[in-house]
Amino acid sequence: MRNTHCLPSYSFGGHDVFDAIPQFTKLYGHTVAIIGGETALSKAMPHIQPVLDKAGINVLDVIPFGGECTFARGKEIAAMDSVKDADFLFAVGGGKAIDTVKVVAVELDDKPFFTIPTIASTCAATSEAAAVYTADHNFDGIAFVNHPPVHCFIDADILVEAPSRYLWAGMGDTIAKHYETLMSARNREQVYNTQLGLVLSSMCSEPILEHGLQAYKDNEHKHRSEAFDLMVMTVIFTTGIVSGCMPGDYNSIIAHAICYGCATNEETEKHHLHGEMVAYGLLILFIVDKQLDELNRWLPIYREIGWPTKLSQMGLDESYIPQIVEKAVSVRDVVVSPYEITTDMLAEAIRYMETIEC
Repeated sequence: MRNTHCLPSYSFGGHDVFDAIPQFTKLYGHTVAIIGGETALSKAMPHIQPVLDKAGINVLDVIPFGGECTFARGKEIAAMDSVKDADFLFAVGGGKAIDTVKVVAVELDDKPFFTIPTIASTCAATSEAAAVYTADHNFDGIAFVNHPPVHCFIDADILVEAPSRYLWAGMGDTIAKHYETLMSARNREQVYNTQLGLVLSSMCSEPILEHGLQAYKDNEHKHRSEAFDLMVMTVIFTTGIVSGCMPGDYNSIIAHAICYGCATNEETEKHHLHGEMVAYGLLILFIVDKQLDELNRWLPIYREIGWPTKLSQMGLDESYIPQIVEKAVSVRDVVVSPYEITTDMLAEAIRYMETIEC
């Protein structure tokens, strides 16, 4: 059987990481369209532009992505002449900006793109999946590019200046990658790729258990440390490798399903980050799957770092439970599971979590 798997690649450092850009773009041409968040572009462009000028790379356009990753916005950007004419694309910003560029790349028949993350909140900069939403911020679906970004340029000097809440949420999302892939893959025959992903997935959780609180504190003080750098690579790169190794439906299960359920409340979706809600959803996974030792192992870290353990911390109460669990069992995330996941078991787990002293 033939199998092709493209692993992500990266350059990591401070602002000097951008000196490597010509080395990786030269095979693709000399014109680029740059797409990203407005704040992200303002932080990154002063460090990127001199390198592009020196290398003779012509910037055809700098385009704000629009604030939400939607199929419609991806098609709109893909229709721009400057984007169609560019030899390759740069995606600059957080997960939604980078995922928008993935949608654009798909629209343009796999146009090459490079990523420059400016917050360490997701593995979007190294993964093949794009989380797509509707214009009114409801989860719409997952789109996939055929390979990871050509290369990811990780500037930790920019990342450490970003608000610490993004790393905080990113670590919450990353921990779930370990437990969700293990649960999804349970009792299923594994091929080489999935074996690789499952082994590496422990690097999505254990470094955070040991160093996450220190990295978060360092980020709060804008202090780039060994712990901070390790967390950046854990969130952005390790998770991206694991994601790429696993079939799409193995990448998430209860934690993400609960996240999407919580996000059906407009105020919660507006004021709380994806990884924050996933972190809460992981606690529900532990209860449903009877991993109570893991629940008790992580709860002290949750208390110290401030991830939510109660509905009230996300602007919800028990009256929202039916709405949360109905959405949770409707998404694809729960399709691959070692047993049927029902609304009753999720609701019972949420209510149990409400009784735990935290």
